[in-house]
Amino acid sequence: MELFERDDVAAAASGRNSGSVQHPFDRVLSELHAETLRHYRELEGFELPDRPAGVLMLAGDLRPLESARAEIARLWPELRPALVGGRDLRRLEPNLARGLWACRLETGYPVRPAAATLAFAGRARRAGALLHEGRAAWPWVRSGQIRGVFAGHERCASGSVLVAAGPWTPEVIDPTRTWSPIEPVWGVVVEVRLANPPRHVLEEAGVEDVAAGAAGSLFSLVSTAGAVSLGSTFLAEEPDPRAWAAALREAGAAFVPALRDAEVVRARACARPQSLDGRPLVGPVGEVEGLWVAAGHGPWGISAGPATSRLAADAILGRRRIPASLAASRATTTYAR
Repeated sequence: MELFERDDVAAAASGRNSGSVQHPFDRVLSELHAETLRHYRELEGFELPDRPAGVLMLAGDLRPLESARAEIARLWPELRPALVGGRDLRRLEPNLARGLWACRLETGYPVRPAAATLAFAGRARRAGALLHEGRAAWPWVRSGQIRGVFAGHERCASGSVLVAAGPWTPEVIDPTRTWSPIEPVWGVVVEVRLANPPRHVLEEAGVEDVAAGAAGSLFSLVSTAGAVSLGSTFLAEEPDPRAWAAALREAGAAFVPALRDAEVVRARACARPQSLDGRPLVGPVGEVEGLWVAAGHGPWGISAGPATSRLAADAILGRRRIPASLAASRATTTYAR
């Protein structure tokens, strides 16, 4: 097996996200999430916390949280949703602003963003895989069948090619972009220094709706291994991350007042691969025999990506079938070469 990576391993969203592995609030993705947790626990060189830190969905009004709690309790009771406010909330997170309400969920594992991807890469190398970093590649197709990849001026033969290039997947598969079911949604994460970082993963209520495709920004705060990541934006165009730092810090101060004066350590941006229905596309692409895809997780790559990769690999080897809810064929396409 050979991997061709245009930049460095974990150079994009897998190494630039906020660093919270958490439930995706989706019936199909939740199955991938449960399997992903098992993969992380078995991964040498990577430590997933034994228990989730918990997610606090925050709002200034109790009513939207009541409906969210009821729906989550009905669909995913294992998340044990509970409404918290007043002294009880400040006991959980003493540095939150007064007047807030929260719905606490039993999910959210803070991890270093790139750690898992680098650990998987290390495991692949030990198993004999060749990882070519800083080397872009494109499918080599002849007469409707994969022959391998073009890598610079070299042709590398292969029986199957899996494209997992995040938001750039459509242009790798089809430079004309007639096949374009995945679009980039840009996120900015600002790393700040806080004397008292949060114990929970903090999120403004409604982030799951914005993640589904609406543009804008909503508050989130994740603390892991001494780093505190403040976000997040959902933008159609690539932003200047430093230009967003002040705005995110000011908006975040409504939830954690100490953010207003927090020192900015660094800011980063990444493009999330957003599919048209919010679920990844997995499986054969169009009419080209041997061409496969696994991309389109939106913000849930860190939470469901490893299980998606296992599904794609097993399907290529004939061990599993791709469920219709994830099949790449659900994206209307006439792509053929």
